[in-house]
Amino acid sequence: MGQPRLPWKRGPAAWKIATASDDILKALSETRRGFFSLRRAARVLGVSTQPVRDWILRNDLKREGPGRKIKKEELRRFVKWLKDRAEPFDSSRYLERLHRKLKAPPEEFDKLRAARFVWPEGCQALSPKELAQLVGCHPSLVLKAITRHGFFHRLSGRRRTPCRREVTKHAWMQAFPFTIVSKEV
Repeated sequence: MGQPRLPWKRGPAAWKIATASDDILKALSETRRGFFSLRRAARVLGVSTQPVRDWILRNDLKREGPGRKIKKEELRRFVKWLKDRAEPFDSSRYLERLHRKLKAPPEEFDKLRAARFVWPEGCQALSPKELAQLVGCHPSLVLKAITRHGFFHRLSGRRRTPCRREVTKHAWMQAFPFTIVSKEV
């Protein structure tokens, strides 16, 4: 199962709290409130409720107050804990987190390359929206494939109007061979 995730390596929420820790601790010392609900604690920390829920589930943050509220001292302890241990979180670490279990990061347009669909009879060209419905992806992925200027898998789309594009069957087969099948099985 591996090692448990450390909350300061989980994502940008921990780093955000650590960078704003002085302001958060000052706000906590100025409030007369002794216990915080989940939403109010998230608001004080400046994050959404989801990371707070995750930290509670992993027992990094304890709910010991009445009605399962979080004590002010517990919030103070947690903020100081993150201040000491949190690490910067940049885009490279975000991608590392997403691709951690893969041997290599996914290639661009894998979803389009892996698609298998029947081109509608009598249609010479389809719009990105129609192609996306056949492939099972979002139309923006098809548009990105059209506008990307790479050597491999360059999908050429002609302009139907100044703002609308369409992709011919030939252009699709050139960019993504073996994705069009003759009949559905």
